[in-house]
Amino acid sequence: MKKNLFALHRAIALCGWLSLQLIGTIPLRAQSSRSIAQGQPAPVTPAICSSQISTQINAIIDRPELQRYRWGIVVQKVGSAERLYHRDGDRLFIPASNVKLITTAVALRHLGAATRLRTSVYQLPSDGTFDDLLVVGRGDPTLTTIGLQSIAQQLKQRGKTHIRLINFDDGYFRGEVTHPDWEWGDLSTDYAPPINGLMLDQNVTSLTISPQEVGKPLRYVWKNFSLNNWLIDNQTMTGVVNEDSNVNSFSSAVPKVIAIFGKPGLRLTGKLAQNATPIKIDVPVIEPRTSFIDGFRQSLNRAGITVSYTGGTLHQRTIGLTEIAAIDSPPISELVRETNQTSNNVYAEILLKLIGKTHPQHDTIAGDANHLGIESIKKRLTELGINPQAYSLSDGSGLSRHNLVAPSAFTQLLSAMANTPESTIYRDSLPIAGMSGSLKNRMKGTIAQGIVRAKTGSMSGVISLSGYINPPQYSPLVFSIILNQHDRSTSSMAKIIDEIVVLLARLKQC
Repeated sequence: MKKNLFALHRAIALCGWLSLQLIGTIPLRAQSSRSIAQGQPAPVTPAICSSQISTQINAIIDRPELQRYRWGIVVQKVGSAERLYHRDGDRLFIPASNVKLITTAVALRHLGAATRLRTSVYQLPSDGTFDDLLVVGRGDPTLTTIGLQSIAQQLKQRGKTHIRLINFDDGYFRGEVTHPDWEWGDLSTDYAPPINGLMLDQNVTSLTISPQEVGKPLRYVWKNFSLNNWLIDNQTMTGVVNEDSNVNSFSSAVPKVIAIFGKPGLRLTGKLAQNATPIKIDVPVIEPRTSFIDGFRQSLNRAGITVSYTGGTLHQRTIGLTEIAAIDSPPISELVRETNQTSNNVYAEILLKLIGKTHPQHDTIAGDANHLGIESIKKRLTELGINPQAYSLSDGSGLSRHNLVAPSAFTQLLSAMANTPESTIYRDSLPIAGMSGSLKNRMKGTIAQGIVRAKTGSMSGVISLSGYINPPQYSPLVFSIILNQHDRSTSSMAKIIDEIVVLLARLKQC
C-alpha cells in the first residue's frame, strides 16, 4: 500500500507540474493558473512591479489586527543574494514543520536518493536440529503487517515450519526512542510515536470508541490488544439518541485522548450519542520493540510457522550470518517525498537518525542518533553555504519548540539546493499550491495555483511556509514566511500568508 501511495504521488506530480524548472534551464513561464483548476480559466490578475512588493506586503502584515505578532519574511531570486523583501529575516523563529526542508535536503545529499532501508532475517548457527533466527531492523518507517507477512512467506518457502528461537536486533540507532524535547501532550498522538530500528505500522495502533446504553461510559476496543500497553482512564459517557444517526449530538465534546502526565496512561473524555457512528482514534504504542516482536510472531503463526521462544532485543553482529528473508523500503527519494507532501513526523525523525547513524561516533558508548544527526546536518548545511548562526536545531520534524531557524536560512537552503544534482527530486517532493499534499486546498483558483512548491508548518502560535515560486512574468523566487506568537486559528493565518504568496506570483519586471 505504501508503494502504491508513493507511485500515485509521483504520477500526480509528474502529470500536474512538468513546467516548474527553476534551475539548470531557462525558466518555463507559467501559463497563469490556466486550466489547472478543473479546466476553468484562471482569473485575470494585474501584475505588480518588484519595486511595489515591499509596500504591498507591508500593507498586509501591518494591519492593526496583525501588528502584535512576530513576522519573519525573506523573498529573493533563486541563486541571488539580493532580497526583494526582508522583514526580520535574520532573526530566529520557531519554524514548526519547515524544519523538514532541512532534514530532507541533507538526507538526499548525505544518504543518497536511491538508498533503501532493509529489514533482514538471518539464520543463526545451530547444530542443524533446530532453526534459530535473528531479525534485524534498520528503521524502515514504511514496514507494515503486510510486509511482515511477506517475510513470513519467504521463510515458509525456505521450508521453515518450526522456529525454536527468534532474537531481535533493535540496536541500529543509539539513543532514546522518544525525543526529550517533545511536549507531553504530543506523546499520546499518532504524529509523535517512539522512533526505533524495529518500526511497525509507524509505531501506531488504534482504538475504536462506540456508544453503549445512555449514561454508561463509551466502549473502547483496541485494533490489536496484544500491541497495547496503555492504562486507560475512561471518563466518557453515552448520551441520548440523536435524531440524525450519522451525527454526534455532542459536537463540542467529541471523544478524545489525553496523556496522563507521568504515567503510561491515557484519559478518554467526551460523549457520543447512543446511536452515533463509532469513531477510531490512533495512538502510539508504548513499547515499540514488544509490538514488533508480537506482530512478527503473529505473522509467522498466520503462515503456519510455529515458534517456541522469542528472545528479547539485543545488538548482534551479522557478519558471517546468512540472510534468509528480507524486505526493503522504498528509496530515500520517496521517503523524502512523503515527508514533505504529508508532513510526516515519523519519516522525518527516521531520516535524522539515519543521518546520525553515519556519524563516526554513532557506535560508541556515547553515540546518540539524534544528536549526531544534527551535528552531521550542521556540517552539510555549512557546505551548502548556510550561515550556522541562522539556526539551532533540536529534532528532524519540527515538532520540538526548541528548534529555531531564521527565514534567511531557509531561502539560502532552497537556493543552494536548486544548484545540486538532487534539485529536481527535492523540489518535486514539495506540495504544489492548490494541487497536492498539505497545499492541496490552499491558493486554489489563484494565479499562485500550480506555480508554487512549498513546505507548510504549523503548531499553536506558529505557522510557516517556505519554498519556490515561478511567477509568469518574473524570475524564479525562493521565499520563507514564518509567523510566531499569534493567537488566531491556523486556517485564518494561512489565508494571510497565502495573500502574500499570491502577491509574489503577480510580480513582473518593470
